[in-house]
Amino acid sequence: MNWKGVVGQKRLITQLENLIQTGQVPHAQLISGPVGHGMLSLALAFSKNLLSFGAENAQNPNHPDLHFIYPVVKKGTEKQVFSSDYASEWAVFVETSPYGSYTEWFEAIGVGNKQGLIGVAEIEKLHQKMQLKAFGGRGKVCILWGAEKMNGAAANAFLKLLEEPPKNTFFILLVEDVEQVLPTVYSRCQPIALGPIEHQALLENIPTDFVGNKEQMVAIANGDFARLQRLLSDEGAKSYEALLVEGLRTAFKARGNKGVVFSLMEWSQKISALGREEQKDFLAFSIQFFRDAFLTNYTLEGIVHFKSETDFDLTKFAPFVHSNNITPLVRLFEDAYRFIQGNGNAKMVFSDLSLQLTRLINSN
Repeated sequence: MNWKGVVGQKRLITQLENLIQTGQVPHAQLISGPVGHGMLSLALAFSKNLLSFGAENAQNPNHPDLHFIYPVVKKGTEKQVFSSDYASEWAVFVETSPYGSYTEWFEAIGVGNKQGLIGVAEIEKLHQKMQLKAFGGRGKVCILWGAEKMNGAAANAFLKLLEEPPKNTFFILLVEDVEQVLPTVYSRCQPIALGPIEHQALLENIPTDFVGNKEQMVAIANGDFARLQRLLSDEGAKSYEALLVEGLRTAFKARGNKGVVFSLMEWSQKISALGREEQKDFLAFSIQFFRDAFLTNYTLEGIVHFKSETDFDLTKFAPFVHSNNITPLVRLFEDAYRFIQGNGNAKMVFSDLSLQLTRLINSN
């Protein structure tokens, strides 16, 4: 079988191959996890293997028996909008950004700050498509990317399709947040929690001519291939380090000096001005940074990944990260990550983070 385009996930690939070989593929599967773990590329490769699409077409999403549903936004004054209205944009996105996020998809179709959704008309149209005879005679597959973006009416309409699925029809739902999926829809799918990409697989996908600290990049990426690509493409680690160090220095100055609060707010505004994916990358970098500082403080440098790209001396900072504040520090940034991922108000999230960071860094 051909799994070209999928980074890592070897154990899951073996499980999926076994389903195909034994003819035990369930009619509905729900793959959940961060998009950077590869759920779209995995679903695409699995679908093509199921349909015997062929290795020569591994990167081509076009097949009469392979259907896609994804969140979209009205282009103008039309009453209804369908995934097919964005078919050309989707083909480019799948080819160039198979590990891309919802935010990147909405940017690709130029809808600004609008949040796309999957409407009931889309699912009703899908009902009709799935009733048609398969072109290749091996069944039909529908990938629903961003299935949690179905509104209530769409989810209920899709539930009816799951309750009475057409013969030889397979649905693959891809979601980041399982809690946003209608429970009755979830209960009719085989759930697959997509874990982080293996460390070695990420290392192998770093260009050989990269001159930075590969281990640090993989540690910050934390199993997320999309994040790794961003870190490699725009010197993200260096810029995130500089931004975090600026915040830490401001936080130290704030001890006993209320006038520095204005500077903290300025710092939080800099983070808020980043794109949502960059905000998440900054938070992930910070979490790894504090963990490495804690390990350095307890003389465990052998397992520390951090290597400064701004001449910052971690050993001098490390004593300020100790057993009394490491857990709340990591939790602070993890909570912020979760809020940003859930489209929380960035200005509020990072304003609060700057104040809490000041309190925790100056604690004994």
